[in-house]
Amino acid sequence: MSRLALDIDHVGLVGPDIHATVAAFRKLGFRVTEPVELMGTAPDGSEQSLGQQSAHFVFGTTYVELSEVIRPGPGHHLAAWLGSGHALRILILRADNIEAVREHAARAKQSPSPVGEASRILHYAGGAAARFRWLALPAECFPEALCGYVQHLTPELVFWPPMNNHPNGAAELTGLTLRAPDAEDAERRFGLLERPDAPGLLDIRPAQDGRRGFTGLHLRTRSLEQTAKALNEAAQSFERTTGSIRVQAPGIHLIFSE
Repeated sequence: MSRLALDIDHVGLVGPDIHATVAAFRKLGFRVTEPVELMGTAPDGSEQSLGQQSAHFVFGTTYVELSEVIRPGPGHHLAAWLGSGHALRILILRADNIEAVREHAARAKQSPSPVGEASRILHYAGGAAARFRWLALPAECFPEALCGYVQHLTPELVFWPPMNNHPNGAAELTGLTLRAPDAEDAERRFGLLERPDAPGLLDIRPAQDGRRGFTGLHLRTRSLEQTAKALNEAAQSFERTTGSIRVQAPGIHLIFSE
């Protein structure tokens, strides 16, 4: 087992039927936005659909994206990572200067994509549009999920404080568990993304009992009692141990701790 420090901005869970996925996470006690279509910028500067609907639940400095690819195809930016069922297929790190990050990744021979622009309409903050600049790293380097970086152009809209008020007490995304067939190789590859002073952790473990890929999402809760109460009220089964609560969500286990 190894642990790497990553500056996680957000992760994305991708699966069928975005409305059912949203309902499942609301039942788990998250305040989830309504799904909206993601938009990108075409070469001529006009807006174009990215063929993807997404909803979000937001914390203080991180968030979780729930997505359904509505127009899959070889040209979709998630094409290399799509599969049946729900799975965590997106891991995006924070960038203060996306151009500088791209130059650094190119020097490290990570073959970053060109910097793209994207936006989405928010169901809070007065219906404003959140805007981003982002890049992706190649699937051959990170087959587990689309890995890349994002620079927020409107962070004050994305991390709108009233949205970080979840009935289950969740307050921040703190890390991920990755089950890898070759844990040493995964440590080498993801080690290129490490930032030693970053607040997020990637816990890399060997694949086990057919489990591989991102299997755990770690969350800080304001109160385990609040988390347990919300899950009990939703008649949602969970496992509680000293210092944590573990519950199955679509495609991933959620691990809450204070």
